[in-house]
Amino acid sequence: MTREQSRANTRERLLAAARGVFARSGFHGASVEEIASEAGFSTGALYSNFDGKEDLFLVLMEHEIDEHAREIADAVRARASIAERATGGARRWMTMIEREPELLLLFMEFWAYGVRDPDVRPKVAERFAQMRRVLTRLIADGVREFDLELALPAEQLAVAIDALADGIARQKLADPDAVPDDLMGKVLSLLFSAATRPATGAAPDATRPAAGTDTRSAA
Repeated sequence: MTREQSRANTRERLLAAARGVFARSGFHGASVEEIASEAGFSTGALYSNFDGKEDLFLVLMEHEIDEHAREIADAVRARASIAERATGGARRWMTMIEREPELLLLFMEFWAYGVRDPDVRPKVAERFAQMRRVLTRLIADGVREFDLELALPAEQLAVAIDALADGIARQKLADPDAVPDDLMGKVLSLLFSAATRPATGAAPDATRPAAGTDTRSAA
C-alpha cells in the first residue's frame, strides 16, 4: 500500500468511526478521543488528517450529502413524467428518514450550532448548498427532457423543495403518525403542476405524458 493509499484508508476509517460516534452521541457529545479510539488510531492520527472535530464533521457531512444526492438522483432517473419523478424522489427521502433518523437529527444539531457562529456559518451553508445544486440540476434536466418552462428559476424552486424536505423530516421525526408517507410526493406533484407549463413552441408529443400526469395504470 502506498503512502497515499494508507492516508486515504486512515481517513475513511476515521470518517466511518465518526459517523457512528456522532450518530450515537451527537455533535457536542462526541469527542475526538472516542472517534480516534473507535477507528483504532491515536488522536494524533486524527489531527494529522483533520483540523479537529468540526472539520471532521464537515467532511463527513459532505460525504453523506453526496451519497443522499446519488440516491435521490437514482430514484428520479428514467421516470415517465415530472410527477413520477417528484413522487419517486419523495419516496426515497421518506425511506431515508425512516432508515437514518439519527443522521438527520445530527445535521439539525449541527445546523443550529453553525448558524450561531459567524465563522462556521459559511461552511454549513456550503454543505446545504450541495443538495440545492443537485436539486437544481434535476429540475433543469426534467424541464429540458419534458419540454417544459418554469414559472420561477430552478434555483428558487430547489430552495423551496429543500425546505419542504427539511420540514417534512422534522414533522415525521417528532410525530410520525401526523405525516403520511405519501404526503411529500403529493405536495411536490402539486408544486410542479403549478410551477411548470409546456415550453413555448414545443412540438406536441402524443407519447409523452403532460406535466403532473400520473401514468400508472388504474389496476
